Amino acid sequence: MDKEVLDSYFKAAKVWKACITLAKKKAKEDVKLLDLAKDLESAMNEDGCSPAFPINLSINEEAAHFTPTWNDTATLKKTDLLKIDVGVQHNGYICDGAISVNLDNKYAKQIEANELALANALSVANFGKPVEKIGAEIESTLKDKGFEPVRNLGGHGLKQYNIHANPSIPNHSKGSSQTLEEGVIAIEPFASTGEGLVREVTSVEIFSLDHSTGVRNPHARELIKLAGEYKELPFAERWLRGKTKLSDFAVTIGLKELIKTGCFHAYPGLKESKGAIVSQVEKSLIILEDKTIVLGE
Repeated sequence: MDKEVLDSYFKAAKVWKACITLAKKKAKEDVKLLDLAKDLESAMNEDGCSPAFPINLSINEEAAHFTPTWNDTATLKKTDLLKIDVGVQHNGYICDGAISVNLDNKYAKQIEANELALANALSVANFGKPVEKIGAEIESTLKDKGFEPVRNLGGHGLKQYNIHANPSIPNHSKGSSQTLEEGVIAIEPFASTGEGLVREVTSVEIFSLDHSTGVRNPHARELIKLAGEYKELPFAERWLRGKTKLSDFAVTIGLKELIKTGCFHAYPGLKESKGAIVSQVEKSLIILEDKTIVLGE
C-alpha cells in the first residue's frame, strides 16, 4: 500500500475520530436526531474529507441503515440505546466506525460486552490469519456475556469508493476460511438481547447510484445528476432534497421511478425483533504483512 493511499486513510481517520468525539458530546437527551446527523456530517467536511455514507443513527431494535428523514422531528430519549455509525472518506479511502450510547446506563453491560468482543476480534485480525477466527472471537465473547451476535450482519472490506468490499467479516464462528490479505477492513460486532437476526423494513432513506440510463422522467434525471456527485458511495434522500429546487412531490415521484428502474440501489433499514435491544461498535483497520494499524486510535 503506497504512501499516498495510507495518507488518505490517516486523514479520514483523523476526521472520523474528531466526529466521534463530537458525537459523544452532542448525543444528549432531547437532541433532535436530524440536528445531530447534520452537525456530524458537517464536521466531516474538513481536511479534504467528506461523508462516506449518511450518518447512521439507529435506536433500540434498529440495527443499521437508519438515518433521519429530511423533515424528521424524532429526539433522543434518556432510555434509548443509540448506535452512531460514522464513515469518513478522503479521495474515496474510507474510515468507518461506530459507537453505542445509552444516557441512563441501563444497557452499560451490553455495550461493555460489545466493546470487549471488538477488542478480542482486533487481537486476532492479522495478515494471514483466518477471517473466521474474528467471528469466533465475537461470538464466544458475546455469548459468554449473555448476548447474541447478530448473525446476518457483520464487518466488511473497505476499498476506494467501496464501503462494502470483500472480505465479509462474520459475527459468528461459521464464517469463511479465507485468510486476511493486505488491505483495509472494518470489524463490526452487533450484540442483541433478541434472537440475533435482523430483517428489512419498508422505509428507505439511504441509496446509491447503480446506473444512470433508461430514465425519461425529468425529475428522475435531475436526481441522477445530483447522485453522481457521490460516485458509488451511499447518500441520503435528504441530501438530494437539500441540493435541488424540485418540489417535495417531484422528488418523491423521481425517487420512485429510480428505485423501480434499478438506477438507485436502496438500503432498507434493518431491525431486530420488537423489544430487542441491539448495540454496535466498529473499528477500521489496515492489514499489512508486518503489522495491523487500527484507524482512529
